Amino acid sequence: MLIGHKKIWDFLIKSARQERLAHAYLFFGPAEIGKKTLALEFAKRLLCQNKKNDLPCQNCQSCRDIEKNSHPDVFALAPRQEEKKGVLKTYEIGIGEINSLRHQLSLSPYCSLLKIAIIDDSDKMTNEAVNSLLKTLEEPSAKSLIFLITSRKQAILPTIFSRCQAIGFSSVAQEEIIAGLKHLDFGDSISAKAAKLCAGRPGRALKICRNREILENRERNFEIFSRILKTDLVGKMELAGEMSQNIPQARETLSEWLLFMRDGLLANLGCGDLALGKNESCEKLINSQVCAVSRQIQKTKNILGNSSFDSKLALEVMMMKI
Repeated sequence: MLIGHKKIWDFLIKSARQERLAHAYLFFGPAEIGKKTLALEFAKRLLCQNKKNDLPCQNCQSCRDIEKNSHPDVFALAPRQEEKKGVLKTYEIGIGEINSLRHQLSLSPYCSLLKIAIIDDSDKMTNEAVNSLLKTLEEPSAKSLIFLITSRKQAILPTIFSRCQAIGFSSVAQEEIIAGLKHLDFGDSISAKAAKLCAGRPGRALKICRNREILENRERNFEIFSRILKTDLVGKMELAGEMSQNIPQARETLSEWLLFMRDGLLANLGCGDLALGKNESCEKLINSQVCAVSRQIQKTKNILGNSSFDSKLALEVMMMKI
């Protein structure tokens, strides 16, 4: 189910009605905000066998197949992840995967009017894969539609960016998220708490509702961050080493730390009622310190999304500066 982003949805529906869809779209915005969900729901709407106004029926064979990732005319690509010796490694999308996708898109649709490709984390492709995809974007098929999804717009090459219609996603209002969660039969209490803690990201709110351990992890992250502000360099280096073992988790941890810093700054400015939670450790920092630490955390988070950098070194440098 899609929560929020009505303007984007209405724009795409209008484009479809007028037969003015672009051959490729680039969805960019924060992680877990709903970019991939909207792409999948729109794919359902385009291929739905029993359209209900502007929404997919969710019950026809086409909608069910897309939901199960088994539709013969809808293809989903994402970087492969593999855990080895306790370390979670993310592999870039390679040229073989893109060439296979290009071949599928070049064929006539199997049971629909068009073929749809959704490439998640499209900023994580090898150079060879990017160049191969570029050929399809330069000479698109009339019966294909491509969605590129990214949380790092700055990492998308200009040659790719210029050949897509770019659409930015922004935070969803708490009220919309609460309403969406209640529609999915989550209780009032957890819906309100998840909507407040997700920072406008519906996908994050859903994860919180479905996995209560996330709330426990948030408390643990808060304790770790509070300890970091007081611990010595040896302790910081040890933590950097631990975090470097799981980069996706490290990026999520840094996102939580940024929210802690946000809460501290809001409290310092007399706007504590807007904070996601109480954060005495950050409130003890002066505003200039909060901003400096936040910039360093954000810089490190960006670096961790780039496979060409030494993640452990980046985390160690951050620890020395906060």
